[in-house]
Amino acid sequence: MSRHAARPSGLPAVLEELHTQRYTGTVLVAGPPGGRIHLSHGRIGAVETPGAPSAETILRNSGRLAEDTWTSLCVRARANGDEFAAGLAEHGSLSHQEFDLLCAATLFDGAFAMALGALGSWEVTEAVPFAWAGPRFSPQRVTTETNRRIALLAAVWDGLPAELARTAFRPAPQVPTRVPHRYAMLLRAVNGRRTPRDIAFALGRGAYAVMLDLVRMDRLGLLQYERPTLPAARPSTAPRGHGPQAPPGHPPTTPGPALPRRTPGAQHPHRTVER
Repeated sequence: MSRHAARPSGLPAVLEELHTQRYTGTVLVAGPPGGRIHLSHGRIGAVETPGAPSAETILRNSGRLAEDTWTSLCVRARANGDEFAAGLAEHGSLSHQEFDLLCAATLFDGAFAMALGALGSWEVTEAVPFAWAGPRFSPQRVTTETNRRIALLAAVWDGLPAELARTAFRPAPQVPTRVPHRYAMLLRAVNGRRTPRDIAFALGRGAYAVMLDLVRMDRLGLLQYERPTLPAARPSTAPRGHGPQAPPGHPPTTPGPALPRRTPGAQHPHRTVER
């Protein structure tokens, strides 16, 4: 059941109030890209959005975890009732510390991707299960880091960061034969059609890191692009690779309530709800 509904301009303040209330639940944000902000006792534990890769997508699409290894770990964890993170550590794929870092990285990357989009209304609901749980952060910490990333991109890119997110790059006619490995991977991924978000999903990298590298590569003369002509509200429709699958030891990620639609006159100011 919905707890609140309001315009997105008040979302940071509402997250702060939910933090004060030590609220546990999920904030559904209409987009694009929109997404879900998961709160545990008022602290943000995960951000899920179509605008940035999840922890699972990064593990699988980056090649860090092979398909057969993923499947065997899932089967083993279900059979033994283990936490999936413990299986990763035992297999040697990812230590507990690395898993926490990955979860934190995808949380901040998701918040950044959502902030670049055309946010619609938001709605606070009861907790929606989510698969990946790592460190939890205060809303102020997440907002500060998101603003820092947007400001940095605005300082190094000749345009708005939201425009950069919609720009499709292609390799320059002539590029050096020797470039850093991550640049070489990006040169193979850019094709004049993929946005930074598409590339992030394809390579299993964070959206912010990909955007920053693309700006650096453009400055080095490695890339070409044309200013995007699509409306800012139109999301990329390229495939995202693997769909979300809840690892064993966690409840499956269910569809949950539909993201709210913006209806004139249907928004309501924030109000405190007794729990």
